[in-house]
Amino acid sequence: MSDSTLDLALWPSSSRSQSTSLPTMTFNATAAARVFALPEMLELILSNLGTKDLLLLQRTCRSFRDTVEGSIRLKRKLFFEPDWSLEGRIFDPYSKANRPGRKPENNSLLLRAFPGCYPTITLVIVSDGADGGQTTLSPGSAGRGRRGSEHWSWDVCISFPADKKPHHSPAVDYPEASWRKMYLSQPPCQSLYLVRRWQRSIRPAMVREGGITMGDFFDEATAEEPGCYDRKWHQSYVSSDRDWHFEGNIRCSSVEEAA
Repeated sequence: MSDSTLDLALWPSSSRSQSTSLPTMTFNATAAARVFALPEMLELILSNLGTKDLLLLQRTCRSFRDTVEGSIRLKRKLFFEPDWSLEGRIFDPYSKANRPGRKPENNSLLLRAFPGCYPTITLVIVSDGADGGQTTLSPGSAGRGRRGSEHWSWDVCISFPADKKPHHSPAVDYPEASWRKMYLSQPPCQSLYLVRRWQRSIRPAMVREGGITMGDFFDEATAEEPGCYDRKWHQSYVSSDRDWHFEGNIRCSSVEEAA
């Protein structure tokens, strides 16, 4: 079917004529332009796109780029702005409804820039201490604390070569590259700890109260002497694969009883 035949097929048979094809196209183009001219409508349309398409379409025209840059909702979808709302649930091994809440989003956009240093999300159980601190528990040790003191949570896990930069495209080195401003997850983690054989360092290897971006992580991991609070990362945490391995908890904004 040709394009002109397709245009005619969209109209009722009583209105088909050779002169209807052009007005149809003009009407559709005008209607689309009116919709795209409304920031609220354009934001709604763009919010239905996947993250990769949403990121790339900003190259197509200024209107799309301005809409994304002016929308907290779209910037959160692209991991440029934090969304701290994450409901946790009490861990109760005696409840039939003992299950975690919504899983945070891991930033799949970073997979293309750093295939070997891709952040993943792991389900964990966290125990709230009497002093206000928190401890991440293994599944085997969970359920032994006082009832209501443990809740489901999530960790970000990521690795990075200890002795060289990971292989990546030259475009990744561009100072204004988008990946530098992206959070590892949504909601972001605020601290990362070195881990080795299920042992986590006592002190954090990196802390960012506003959330850790991939740029924060990359700059620290490639520093001549990476460290935090004047404490250098200890070489004993370099694993047999010559990588640093990190994990950091994503704090829940609220903890609710399991439904």
